[in-house]
Formats: sequence, C-alpha cells, structure tokens
Amino acid sequence: MQEILQCDKSLLYWINSHHYPALDALLYPISLVGELGIIWFAICLVMLILGRPGQRKAAVIILIAMVVVDRAIGSPLGHWFYRERPYLALEGIRQMGHEWPGSSFPSGHASNVWVATIILRNRWPKLTMPLVAFAILTCYSRPYFGMHYPLDVIIGAVLGLAAGYATLAIESYWKHKSESRQK
Repeated sequence: MQEILQCDKSLLYWINSHHYPALDALLYPISLVGELGIIWFAICLVMLILGRPGQRKAAVIILIAMVVVDRAIGSPLGHWFYRERPYLALEGIRQMGHEWPGSSFPSGHASNVWVATIILRNRWPKLTMPLVAFAILTCYSRPYFGMHYPLDVIIGAVLGLAAGYATLAIESYWKHKSESRQK
C-alpha cells in the first residue's frame, strides 16, 4: 500500500509541476464550474424548467444520483479514509481555486462529472465526445491545481461511473417493470 501511495504522490508532483498559461486558462474554468456541482445543478435546472418530460426526468435522475454518491458514499469514504488535501499536506504544491478544508478522498468533482456524463450520453449519444472530454479535463484539473491526489480522482471517477451505470440499470428495470404491468 505504501508503494501505491508513494506512486500517487510522485504522479501528483509531476502533474502539478507542469503548468502552462494556456493549460491554466483551459482548466481553471472547467475546474471552477465543477465546484459544488454548480454546472450540473445549472444544467439540470435548465432541463427542469425548459425541457420536455424526458429531459426533466433525466435532470431529476442526475441530481438524485449525484446526491446519493456524494452523501451516501463519498462523504463516508472521506471520513473513513481521511486524506489531507495535497496543497495542505505537501510542500511545493501549487494550488488554484477554492480552498476546501475537508478530505481529499474521494474527488467529488470526478464522481459528479462521470455520473452526469454517463446519464447524459445515454440520452444524447451525439454528446458523448464533448462530455467525455469535459470529464477527463475535469479529472486532470484536480491534481493539476493541487486539490486532489490522482488516486482520489480515480476512485471518484470509478464511483461516478458505477453510479451512472447503476442508475441507468435501475431506470431500465423500472421502465421494463412498468411496461410489463401495462400489458
């Protein structure tokens, strides 16, 4: 386990030390809109207000999945496996963005972006490439700005992917069950 954590720390230092003005300009707004899931709440709010019934349903599903992952899974993991944020724990880490005092593990940015990506791309397959690109850039931004270790982001992404696909499976099951009752 120590070897994994040392590799994680080394990768963090490498990512965090390779800053470029153009990359800062690209990643900073991407990271910023993920704070507290702001972008996803804004997108879901627009879908709820202006969307058709299927879009409203997708918005509600995304919000529920994100809250469940963050509060029921991510938050307890953060307490059980508390990990101080890199910019607080390590010397020489460049930090940008909102300074969060809580546990670094797992990354809420990563779980939120992957939950939304999976659910949205399921409904609008043409958005797959932009959604995946946004998710990857969001995940990269977290160690780049000193907010998370790479392992925090990987675990957050795995949680988000698992929750996204589980949400789709549950939704499909309910839809199939509902259709069976109507026959």
